[in-house]
Amino acid sequence: MNNTRKTTVQERQVMEYLNVLRNSGDTNMFGAAPYITSKFGISSSEARAILALWMKNYNADSEYETVKAE
Repeated sequence: MNNTRKTTVQERQVMEYLNVLRNSGDTNMFGAAPYITSKFGISSSEARAILALWMKNYNADSEYETVKAE
């Protein structure tokens, strides 16, 4: 059984941004949701959901075509 799925364009963009944010050291990643809402204009609940998805699938190379399914 394959527990992966393709990401949406927005998910990939946000997760690639999160890698850049992580490398910058500007914030503890647990507090990154407001950065996402500000940068991408999405709701805080959607930002938290993508942040959780990124944390579950973190990849230093920003390879986010597929992610582990929830």
